[in-house]
Amino acid sequence: MQGDGTGLGGGAGAGQPPAIVIQAGRAKGAKPEEIYRTWLELAEARIAGEQVLLGGYALAAGDSAVAGESELAKVLAFFDGLAAQVFTRQTDVGELSNYMAADALRWRELLRGLRQRSAPAKETPRYHQVTRALAAAEFVASEPISDEERAAFSLDNIRADVAADGRSITIVADLRGRTVAPRAVPNIAVCLRDANGDVCGEVVLAPAVGEMQGERSEGFTATLDASREITDVEVSFTRRAVG
Repeated sequence: MQGDGTGLGGGAGAGQPPAIVIQAGRAKGAKPEEIYRTWLELAEARIAGEQVLLGGYALAAGDSAVAGESELAKVLAFFDGLAAQVFTRQTDVGELSNYMAADALRWRELLRGLRQRSAPAKETPRYHQVTRALAAAEFVASEPISDEERAAFSLDNIRADVAADGRSITIVADLRGRTVAPRAVPNIAVCLRDANGDVCGEVVLAPAVGEMQGERSEGFTATLDASREITDVEVSFTRRAVG
């Protein structure tokens, strides 16, 4: 969801290696159908890797390996390699999500559990790989809008006001449309994160207006509660339904 979002100052990445590795240059990445074909070829590795994670596997501080981890490593490498492409929009994430949103949602949950269990190994390179892989899985699972839709709509001037207790936030933004014919406005996804980078609140909200035409701007305001103290907020358009 980082593609159209904003982060609050002093976020979880302060003093740590960045979660997302940005590749040099802006060369066009692989086509979504090519990425999906690679994902399908990992079917056996995905089955074995999922079983390892369901068994409670966690990264060790010494980066020691366990049985079945080699298959899991293939899945992690897939999402890790995907991170730079999706976060720099070298590939159309919205189109890719059409192919694999359900699978990405499943692996989002699996990798969230792995990352939380692996906190003792947070200084290792493999932990940072899990963080990048999780970020990519979360982005695809969030069902972002396509590049074509992003040319028609944008969220600008995003502001966030966190309550004194850090557990509630009010988000204000300008919703802008640039369409010739009347067009339905995408829903808006909000993801809140704590100091560890873990999700502490997420929701999909309906926009202020159902459709737009021409050059137009509408205000958007939302107040959300979090389960833990909020450090970062991500706001983006999504194809997911409200709820």
